[in-house]
Amino acid sequence: MEDAEMPPPPPPLPDDALAAILRQLPPRALAECRRVCKAWRAVVDARGLLLQHALPHAVRGIFLTYIDYRRPRFLARPSSEPPRIDGNLTFLPDYRQLRHSHGSILDHCNGLLLLGFCGVFYVVNPATRRWERLPPRMGLLDYVAYLVFDPAVSPHYEVFLIPRVPEKPRAIDPREIPPKTYDVSRLFSSFDDTLVMEDAEEEDELNIEELMQPPPPSSIEEGFFPTKRLPLSLRWKMGEPHDTYGLMEWPPSPCTLHVFSSSTRQWEERSFVRDGEAVGTVKDVRLDSVRSGPWYGPRWRYGVYWQGTLYVHCRGAFVMRLSLKNGKYQVFKTPIDIEESKHGQTHLGRSKNGVYFTALHDYIQLCVWNLDESHGQVEWVLKHHVDLGPYVSHPATHLYYRDRVDGLWILEDDHNDKYDNKMLPKDSSEWDSDEDNILNGEGINAVEEYYAGIDNILGFHPYKEIVFLNQSFTAIAYHLHNSKVQYLGKLHPNDYQTHSAGLYESFPYTPCMIGELGETSQETDPDCRQSMLFANS
Repeated sequence: MEDAEMPPPPPPLPDDALAAILRQLPPRALAECRRVCKAWRAVVDARGLLLQHALPHAVRGIFLTYIDYRRPRFLARPSSEPPRIDGNLTFLPDYRQLRHSHGSILDHCNGLLLLGFCGVFYVVNPATRRWERLPPRMGLLDYVAYLVFDPAVSPHYEVFLIPRVPEKPRAIDPREIPPKTYDVSRLFSSFDDTLVMEDAEEEDELNIEELMQPPPPSSIEEGFFPTKRLPLSLRWKMGEPHDTYGLMEWPPSPCTLHVFSSSTRQWEERSFVRDGEAVGTVKDVRLDSVRSGPWYGPRWRYGVYWQGTLYVHCRGAFVMRLSLKNGKYQVFKTPIDIEESKHGQTHLGRSKNGVYFTALHDYIQLCVWNLDESHGQVEWVLKHHVDLGPYVSHPATHLYYRDRVDGLWILEDDHNDKYDNKMLPKDSSEWDSDEDNILNGEGINAVEEYYAGIDNILGFHPYKEIVFLNQSFTAIAYHLHNSKVQYLGKLHPNDYQTHSAGLYESFPYTPCMIGELGETSQETDPDCRQSMLFANS
């Protein structure tokens, strides 16, 4: 009996009909369907069905780096909603070393962290628990690193090294010169001791002449700085050192930067040509202090990646605007000058309408500007000016009140039972910034015997006009649109005991489920497996 003929396969669903069906699936099932065949993958990607689930869209916490503390910490609102964010970064292979090496988070961009410790850079995704170790790079202390990542455009990331301003060389005190060592074998092999000493002096003179040659151009492989440094003994003989870079325009043009690209897996040079005038000379820029604000606070200044452009807040009270599309850059002043910035704190960040700049004076006067580039001109528009004095003297921010009442946000720790026991329902994973612990400025009864200002600007909410602030190790959120203040939680770790207590850098964190990171943890919990499914989709 002949085999019955198989019926022809049904015609494929139209793409629009297939997309309508797939759109109803939960995120994990949708990611699995994307791997069925090329046609389904094309439908999912062309309509961005996964992006609404995988792209950053919510603030899940704030990463913090402390003064004289061994590692970063993560302040978060506990949630049972996946993915479970590993704020301790325990999935890193060098985690035990990180805990004791004073590692720092250098930057954050759309769900990826740039971590540095022991002279090594890591790019880390705490949501997917994936990571990459960057190839080694010499002279990292001469640069500030910034991370660039836009998962809506590409799964690849880049790391830009922006050179620090060359410092003025200082004269050397003879007491700083280490004792001179002699080659004993040469001494005993010569019949004329005087000749040995004279040869050594002539060699020193030749070294001085060789090392005092004009510096190489700024576009050399090593960057803006000379590769040869004079020994202390020779610098003392020269007397007052010559300021090689003092009169050089800053930033130079072309400006050659070192960039690591995850697509090529290597460091490369990339030149940017300045569009417009320089901000001044190196000598002018040095009038600004190395750090923005008092002795505590950020050790370097923040950058913002927004719509294909990297904005870097630079020493000298200016912003460097690097267009990654056309290889050009501009420089423009911040809303406050160098003298004003000496008496307060400043912060460059990203929020609802792009690039924002905040200045905090006298610990309570907060000003916020938004960068307007709509008409081909760069202009800072003042959005908000408020006296925070009434808010920071509110009873809810009082020391004794905070010791008795916990906020909804908690510092994640290795053995924090409070964090695990305070999980919120799945439908409460997104921070409801309109309801949490509101302290309204109206009708405030200040605590007369207690008054303190804002210590740090922690950053901006990237999707709402909210500024995160630190007041006496208390995290608060200030809403620009309605002047409401929220008490979030305590920032002081239980094991943080030091006379120099304070914060360095801080980064509001928005988890992202996609990105090209090669290494992954070996954990097998469901949240981790779901995270890796997104990352590999």
